[in-house]
Amino acid sequence: MFPDFFTEKSGFKNLLTAKAGDLILKLLDKAKNEGLSLRITFMMMLIFSVSITLILLISTYGTIKSFHALSDATDTYINLQDAASSLMDASDFLTEEAQCYSVVGTRNHLENYFNEADNVRRREQAVELMERELPESEALAELKGAMQESYSLMEKEFYAMKLILASQNDPDVPEALQSVELSAEDRALSAEDKQRQAEIILHDEGYYAQKNMIRMHLSNCIQQLKNGTHGTQLKTQKALSNDLILITVMIIIQSLSIILILFLTTRLGINPLLRAVERINHDESLPIMGAYEFRYLARTYNKMYSAYKRSIKNLSFKASHDELTGVYNRAGYDLIKQSVDLSTSAFLLFDVDHFKSINDTYGHETGDKALQKLASSIKQNFRADDYICRIGGDEFVVIMVHVDSDSRPLIESKVLTINRNLQQDSDLPPFTVSVGVSLCSSSKDALQVFHEADVALYHVKDGGRNGICFYTPGIEKTGSESPAGSVSKLA
Repeated sequence: MFPDFFTEKSGFKNLLTAKAGDLILKLLDKAKNEGLSLRITFMMMLIFSVSITLILLISTYGTIKSFHALSDATDTYINLQDAASSLMDASDFLTEEAQCYSVVGTRNHLENYFNEADNVRRREQAVELMERELPESEALAELKGAMQESYSLMEKEFYAMKLILASQNDPDVPEALQSVELSAEDRALSAEDKQRQAEIILHDEGYYAQKNMIRMHLSNCIQQLKNGTHGTQLKTQKALSNDLILITVMIIIQSLSIILILFLTTRLGINPLLRAVERINHDESLPIMGAYEFRYLARTYNKMYSAYKRSIKNLSFKASHDELTGVYNRAGYDLIKQSVDLSTSAFLLFDVDHFKSINDTYGHETGDKALQKLASSIKQNFRADDYICRIGGDEFVVIMVHVDSDSRPLIESKVLTINRNLQQDSDLPPFTVSVGVSLCSSSKDALQVFHEADVALYHVKDGGRNGICFYTPGIEKTGSESPAGSVSKLA
């Protein structure tokens, strides 16, 4: 009877759910045996989450659609029930006005009657509304049946009203009554008998039997409306129930998927990272665990770690350290420079200003103490992870590891502190150092990085010493003044 607002759900939801479940099982199995790629894992979880979201959107749309259908069905029932009631009200109004006119004879009842019948037309509007909302329905048939009975009843009312007009000799006959012909017997009646005859026509058993037929048709119409609305409500409730159950299941699945994502993130990424940091802090090799990327990283690190340990074991302390200052010597430097990442390191080349003058003026013993003072000050201002090397005479190299281009102010501050310390020792003549720096070089060759630091150091010396210069491409060893801003004086 009512338009069918619902269609059968396709197998799309079930297919997505089944595929998502198989995907989870495969992910867990591969994570246990081989180690998953983080990129692939999170791509798969993203696809799974999007699938669940799509199912939730489809179910939510179905729920909204069912709710609107229920609301529309209820509104339609109310409107159509009002229309059916309106037809009965209009019929009762016509009856009342016709009967009042037959008894009282006042013309305003006649005018009210035809205003309803010709202008207001509530009965016709009710039928038109039903035809739009429920064409070819049993409710419409019952309503039309009531309308036909009402039209049939109007024929009696027209005849009775024509008798009243004739009894009053009223020449103003409404157009609808002009075609009504009184029988010869009724025309022969007196005015009083004509009025009495009109009253009888509008109050006899036949008249009220027709009125009851109208009510019966309207009662059947309303019952059909109730039946149709109830059927729509049952369909809607079933659809709503199915959608709500599906939404609940999908929410549970999505919650479990969030837990799974957290579990995989912890197992494949966070735990391996924490274990790796702990092992590195204890100077141990890394465990092969977690995601594919972490396993690859751990294997690569362990190779480098093993090579580094073997290299360190091959060097005795005396072979790799300077006897005078206790820092790495040239041999130690040659080994260390091969194992650092040049792109994340800084090479600082230190040179004591006027060191020959110190030796010549105060003697070599004082010169040695000056070198020891410099080495001690460097150790105090740099990290334990950094490498400090004396590569010859009064030249020192500091290799700072794990730095970036933003470390320049920090390096300048350290060198400034060192120079201040060197000028505050009462047992030694005050002296300063000049420093050239190659910071995070793009070169892959340690010799080239040393050359860059040496070029920067030359610019410091050329600029009057007691300063620091960071190498930039384009600096050359010339006797000209260094580029503006490349040398920082350390007063």
